[in-house]
Amino acid sequence: MTVLIPALLFSAFLILQFSQQQQEIAAAQVNDTAEIVSNAIDREIYGLLTAGRVLAASPTLRTDRLEQFNERSIAALVGTRTEAELVDPSMRVLVATRPDYPPPGTQFADTETIQRVIDTQRASISGVSFRDERGQFVYHVAVPVKVGDAIRYVLVLSKATTSFEAVIADRNLPREWSAIIQDANGKRVFAAVTSEGRMRARQSVSYDNPSIIETIGDTRMSADLIEASTVSNLTGWTTTVAVPSAVIDRPVTRSWLLLLGAGALLLAFSIALGITFGRRLADPILKLAEQAERIGKGKPATVIGTDIAEIGQVSKVLAQASRERREAEEQNHFLMREMSHRTKNQYALIAAIARRAAKESADTTEFLDTLSEALNSLARSAELLAGGNWESATLSDLLKSQLKAFGVETDQIVLAGEQVPLNPAAAQTIGLALHELATNAAKYGALSRPEGQVSISWSIDENLVLTWRESGGPPVTPPSRSGFGTLVTQKMTARGLGGNVDMDYAETGVVWTLTAPAEAVTPRPDPSADVSA
Repeated sequence: MTVLIPALLFSAFLILQFSQQQQEIAAAQVNDTAEIVSNAIDREIYGLLTAGRVLAASPTLRTDRLEQFNERSIAALVGTRTEAELVDPSMRVLVATRPDYPPPGTQFADTETIQRVIDTQRASISGVSFRDERGQFVYHVAVPVKVGDAIRYVLVLSKATTSFEAVIADRNLPREWSAIIQDANGKRVFAAVTSEGRMRARQSVSYDNPSIIETIGDTRMSADLIEASTVSNLTGWTTTVAVPSAVIDRPVTRSWLLLLGAGALLLAFSIALGITFGRRLADPILKLAEQAERIGKGKPATVIGTDIAEIGQVSKVLAQASRERREAEEQNHFLMREMSHRTKNQYALIAAIARRAAKESADTTEFLDTLSEALNSLARSAELLAGGNWESATLSDLLKSQLKAFGVETDQIVLAGEQVPLNPAAAQTIGLALHELATNAAKYGALSRPEGQVSISWSIDENLVLTWRESGGPPVTPPSRSGFGTLVTQKMTARGLGGNVDMDYAETGVVWTLTAPAEAVTPRPDPSADVSA
């Protein structure tokens, strides 16, 4: 008994340490999850900002061809569940994609957001409001439409807050976690709880003055919460994630019960058989104490060999705890190495783009716009690659992701080619080039006119051959100077993929052709897969 009690006490100490570590890990996970959810919402809104800026740059607005702008907006936003409204400085709605053109000439309800855009001459994101005609809670992304230095219109893109369910639904979290997003005025933007490992929207949470306790829905579990909040620099919205401490403590409680049960069994047997089997018990109990000590030092602990079932059961539990702890540590180390590697690569690429953008830009505004567009393109490519565990992404999916805001699902953009997987470096390089080509086409080329068309085709054998061909747009003239766009679409792409780029400024439309070795763009085979096969 004198050996058993210290062993049980030491095991209890380990459980206490484990409990503290669980609380610390949970606090870090809650904080990270709040940032992840907030960043996911920001990426969605960045996408709307990009789409709004592209539409606001339409030549039809410079010449007041509002009906053509209405048709272009409908085509660009088809399938996105986004509505566009064009508002003049007097708050009158001139174009609306939801009713027939022209709209009835009503006043735009959110005058505060419009006035903020006019005063600051910058894009603005509103809080949440209820739109009677849609029967939904929505938010607005407002973008100024300038002619010269004056704001002629404000373009407003509206989207239902329910669209955020698709943005955060793939967050894989344990049961009973909850999240709530509030705008700058404390109104509910979105609330969700985990169900079957996925975040699910919770519509019953109050619109005014909501709380994370209300989101959890069970007041018995809301007395002691582990929670964290983060405020978005883009929107000013606050994202709060919480989990009841009781959920985190359940494994610890089970460990206590298991320890108490095993201890009670061992204690009963030790009292009944202590005199007869004292020597027989001494050796396995000492080994059990050594096993617990090895776990405390973070060393591997194997199951001890004994014919005493109770001691063997405790040993199995401790050995299992040892394996789980080491596996968790190894997994954390692996994830940290992977994250560090990918972060360094992304930082290096962003730094290179920033240096070249600064070199090629005429002023700070042009530099910031150029860098913002490039980062948005990289974010879309990264989000696509993340869906494939950063191993590969198909060329067709990359095209659809980069050209989504330019009407990839309309007749203006035609895609033709087989399924070609791209490695992460090639996906990001080609994604930047495609985004730059589409931006130029929307501003000056085929996508600036409703009758214009872009045909994108590709094939692969020893080389990948990707062709961008424009037609039906304004007559093409070669640029007078080589800017950042030329650098991205030609020099950076060719150098990054070890191939060559042919840029033909034909009068009927730009023709851009990339030829790159197949081994430079496709994923490399996994050597471990060959060995295991």
